[in-house]
Amino acid sequence: MPFALGLTVLTGLVCGLAPAFAAIRTSVNETLKEGGRTGTPGSGHGRLRSTLVVAEIAVALVLLTASGLLLRSFEKMRQVDLGFRVDHTLSAFYILPQKRYAIQSAVYNFTDNLMRNLRHLPGVKAAGISSSLPAAGDGGGIAITVEGYVPQKGAGLNMAKVSLMQGDPFQALGIRLLRGRFFTESDKSDSQLVAIVNRKLAEHFWPGQDPIGKRLRRGMPETPTPWLTVVGIVDDVKLGAADGGTAEQFYQPVTQQVVSEGAFASAGELTATYGYIVLHTDIPPEQLENSLRAAVRDVDPQLPLIQMQTMEHVISGSEAPRLFNTVLISAFAMVALLLAVLGIYSVIAFSIALREQEMAIRMALGCQRQGVLHLVLISAAKLGAIGCLVGLLAAAGVSHLLRSFLFGVSPFDPLVLMLSAVAMLSFALAASALPATRATKIDPMIALRGD
Repeated sequence: MPFALGLTVLTGLVCGLAPAFAAIRTSVNETLKEGGRTGTPGSGHGRLRSTLVVAEIAVALVLLTASGLLLRSFEKMRQVDLGFRVDHTLSAFYILPQKRYAIQSAVYNFTDNLMRNLRHLPGVKAAGISSSLPAAGDGGGIAITVEGYVPQKGAGLNMAKVSLMQGDPFQALGIRLLRGRFFTESDKSDSQLVAIVNRKLAEHFWPGQDPIGKRLRRGMPETPTPWLTVVGIVDDVKLGAADGGTAEQFYQPVTQQVVSEGAFASAGELTATYGYIVLHTDIPPEQLENSLRAAVRDVDPQLPLIQMQTMEHVISGSEAPRLFNTVLISAFAMVALLLAVLGIYSVIAFSIALREQEMAIRMALGCQRQGVLHLVLISAAKLGAIGCLVGLLAAAGVSHLLRSFLFGVSPFDPLVLMLSAVAMLSFALAASALPATRATKIDPMIALRGD
């Protein structure tokens, strides 16, 4: 706040002192020489006004270009395939309190009973529980060992995101199965340990091969954890915002997580003590919120649900930072554009007022009103063209600063640059149209008689 107040005072002083110094330095003799009976404006002040208008146009064009680039980036981001379904999907997060769920069997009883209730909710087509939610930025990364894979020297650990699943979360989220199968109720702790991998992990560790039947395990090569057999491949999903990348990821049945950690499982540490409930519905998902709360209360009356929201809202949350930047720059661009339009209007109107006698003489000597209109518009077009040229050069110089904020768009996108320049020039001409029209209505007899 003090900085903003100081900046405001400084701006006022600078803006107020500039014309004061100009007035002090004004020579009376030069003023009388420059301003004759025709009322032609002084060249020094005229150049200053024109320079300020050109600067306004240039700044407005830079901001318009930045706004256009961010808008195109946002549009590109909205077109990205997220890898999962957004519509008709409801999600909610829960955390089981340690006091009431002190042993693993209590946790499993809760999730089993909850899944039974979820499947019987009216309007639910698929229901599941997952330790992570796409687009929410979740999914812990762990070191893995892949059978037969020899990493390059100095490549470091093989890392992958892991998610624990129960029920039908793949179907509820619409994550596409590319090959193999989903998890079934037969995938239990005493059965073969299995995993489903995403496309990126499969292509990284088994390029050109069929990953079905391949094996991986948790931990580093020297960690004696049991092997997991790949039984399915699913499409990649965005774990964060749509403009982010994807990661190597694999999924496990929640009932096999403790066994898959082998002797390295932390003593006393429970699994599945938190999770995302995901429901795919054939009715508006908002209508299921009360039913979902009732289904949870039926299992644990004291357990609250956190962040109950549709997947549309989840996506909106992941897009919020980029949307904020876009709206902010666009707002600045609109303000700068308004100031530029007002500046052009004021300069042209003031110039016409000073040159009223000159234009009256032109019309008295036979100049048509259309010619006067063209004269004024050409003057405005020159200011607009110079401002656009300076603005394009400035935009090209600073656009690289936006590179980290852009997605799928070049900082020097020719379409954005061209449209911004055309829009700015059009606004410049539109701003001069009203004073130009007034100039054509000057009555030569009245103007000359008044002089």
